[in-house]
Amino acid sequence: MIDALLLATYAAVAGTLGATWLREARWPALAPRLAIAAWQALSMSVLLSLAASGLALGISFSHVSADVARFFSLCAENLRHGYASPGGAFTALLGLTLFLMLISRTTWCAVRALVSDRRERAARVAAFDMVGRRDVATGALIVEHEAPYAFCIGGRHHRIVLTSGLLSTLRPDELDAVLAHEHAHLRQRHHTALVACRALFATLAPVFPAFRTAMPLVQLYAELCADDGARRRVGPGPLRDALARLACNPAPAGTLAASAQDVEARLSRLRGRPRRLSVGASAVAAFGIAAAVMVPLVLAAAPAVAIAWEGICRMA
Repeated sequence: MIDALLLATYAAVAGTLGATWLREARWPALAPRLAIAAWQALSMSVLLSLAASGLALGISFSHVSADVARFFSLCAENLRHGYASPGGAFTALLGLTLFLMLISRTTWCAVRALVSDRRERAARVAAFDMVGRRDVATGALIVEHEAPYAFCIGGRHHRIVLTSGLLSTLRPDELDAVLAHEHAHLRQRHHTALVACRALFATLAPVFPAFRTAMPLVQLYAELCADDGARRRVGPGPLRDALARLACNPAPAGTLAASAQDVEARLSRLRGRPRRLSVGASAVAAFGIAAAVMVPLVLAAAPAVAIAWEGICRMA
């Protein structure tokens, strides 16, 4: 019971205070790749904590003197003990129901996000393959349209799509910057990260409102990552000029576009010298990301580890 309360408390704190702090923090703009990992780790941490809390209610590991050989029989033994105690059956049923509901919702949200994303990307690829022509110089599909658009479609059959209006609008160095931006999206597999975040956030949003507004932030961090990749290849000037020209064009569904997210913030970021987290701050952030996933696992595994350790000590 104590383990279940600890896990539930940790999930509540991480899902409210932790998500609010991460949403309002300033460091993610300096390390957008770490920021995406931080949001994924935080949401996984909350999910693991809630699931482990339900299991801890359903399968309570009381203090049992046993050797290592009996460790694998403790689950059934403690289930019988829990059902025999007053209120034990209700508590176990409540915990297992919570666990199964959480697993079911997570599975549903993951499948829905995957199917929707794959369907949108397949439809986009088929449509643009029909109306576009392959350009040897850029390696992109060129679609006849007067508006300047540039975006990529991720996945196995990835595409970079440019409009004829964009080719006639941008200078050669600006076009190189746009292509570098889109290649960075594909190289870093941002479409996969966004689908994972969409599934995780959809699972948690009904209980933790902070995750309802997290998706635009993750999309912005994906754009910042692609901006950093393009800046390293062509410099900030051409990318900034190209982004200013494309600022009014949103990204089509199922795509990642150079002009898709918070253009003003990105332009401001490209005007100055590139700022990055220090090595020490990056190490602290990486440790926090790993800890967010490990804490619920450690809390859930503590009773079993204690029992196993007791058996090892008795054998020694």
